[in-house]
Amino acid sequence: MLKLTKKDEARMVRYRGQSLRLLRDAMDEIRGGRWGRCEELLWGSLTLAVKGVALGRGRELDGLKAVEDYAHELGQENRDRRIREAFTKLASFGDTAERVRESRIRADHLVATLEDVTGAVERLWDLAPGGDLPPEPVPVELQEPEEPDELEEMDNGSGGTD
Repeated sequence: MLKLTKKDEARMVRYRGQSLRLLRDAMDEIRGGRWGRCEELLWGSLTLAVKGVALGRGRELDGLKAVEDYAHELGQENRDRRIREAFTKLASFGDTAERVRESRIRADHLVATLEDVTGAVERLWDLAPGGDLPPEPVPVELQEPEEPDELEEMDNGSGGTD
């Protein structure tokens, strides 16, 4: 297994903590019936999980297309449909949520997508180094200087729709 630098270890911990927090927040949004916000949080959580696995394997992913392609590759490698199809399912989440809001279909389709994406995020973190450990706060000396993080970058270009 690849030996991570202290800086990369700190990034991994940060990615994992943010990813799991976003996943938890997505569940809270679902309970409140805020499907659009839930979708955005799921995009962020999944993206950070894929980037975390890549980082643990010594790969840097730049841009959403690279993240989606790597997720598909990981899904193939691990024979995990949830990982392989997670971004594809999320891409149709907004349209499905709109149809649910208009009462043309039941929310079962959204719940199934939510379960698949949640399962994919959890499985991805199992694949990452230290994935079975609870997230710990990053010591101040290991924190990176304040720069836009992946979530801020995603807000400026892609991800979910509302």
